[in-house]
Amino acid sequence: MPGDRLGGSAQAFGNCPGIVHGGRARMRASTAAHRPRWAYSGWVYTVSRAAQLTGVPSGTLRKWEQRYGVVVPQRTSGNYRLYDDEAVRRLVVMRSLVDAGWSAQEAARRVVEDAAGAESQLARPEVETADHRVEELAECARDFDVPRLEKALSEAFVGRGLADVVDEWLMPSLVRLGRAWQRGDVSVAGEHFVTAAVHRRLAHTFQSLPAVSSHAPRVVVGLVRGSRHELGVLAFSLVLRSHGVAVTYLGGDLPLEAWIGTVELLEPRAVVLAVPTVEDLPAVREATEALLPLTAVMLGGAHQGEVAGPEHLGHRAGAAAVELADRLLA
Repeated sequence: MPGDRLGGSAQAFGNCPGIVHGGRARMRASTAAHRPRWAYSGWVYTVSRAAQLTGVPSGTLRKWEQRYGVVVPQRTSGNYRLYDDEAVRRLVVMRSLVDAGWSAQEAARRVVEDAAGAESQLARPEVETADHRVEELAECARDFDVPRLEKALSEAFVGRGLADVVDEWLMPSLVRLGRAWQRGDVSVAGEHFVTAAVHRRLAHTFQSLPAVSSHAPRVVVGLVRGSRHELGVLAFSLVLRSHGVAVTYLGGDLPLEAWIGTVELLEPRAVVLAVPTVEDLPAVREATEALLPLTAVMLGGAHQGEVAGPEHLGHRAGAAAVELADRLLA
């Protein structure tokens, strides 16, 4: 029935009790208690809430602030610290670098210089593939080769299932493209040129699929506030939709209130979020905390394993979408 949680293995959903009428009221109260204060610069958090979202103990957080200047919090009239979204993202990148073996001093230096650049140095899971064309997107990006790019995208989707295209060619190719950009072999403009073309192809394919049954289970898919790397979740949505699931795709950078309102309105069987970068972790933790009382929450993306609570879908987006569709439609 609409609004029921997704049925599945006890291991996956054993800790997800069904929705009860009082659950939403409790969720709203809980969310309001943790909701950050609004300032002109964006969301701001107390030191205790920043510690929860980043996984950095408040004492360590203060030490990094005072010793290394990683963040400069705002102050209330009562001299309490308030951390905005940018500060929280810096702290979670700093923690990840330290956990990866960097000294606190070197990690702080890199984060202060360029948090996004420092985050790109972290190891990411890689799915192996035997497809010999995985370097082609990076090669197209180097010299803005439009005909070759269009040919590569057209041929990739011919004669293969969408899940195989996503897992064996598309996602590995995008990983190679990202590495080429990090090495300086591909310009920012070249990377955007290719990813924009991939986005258009995925969106066009999604829109071209036949309509699903009016009784099909619904899943809401997208990214949380501040998260914009959406090709992975869009590819996942495409495969899920092709297997008969009603997918409501919300795209990137969606505020928490919009997530809550959409889930309360649509009552989907599940929500799927992604954690493509370390910087996305605080907002994903905040969103899953708010959404878990409403429906099943599942995570994909490189850093899904660093968020406790939701089910982790693994690192093969196509296969994960097929498996989820099978469970929903069983």
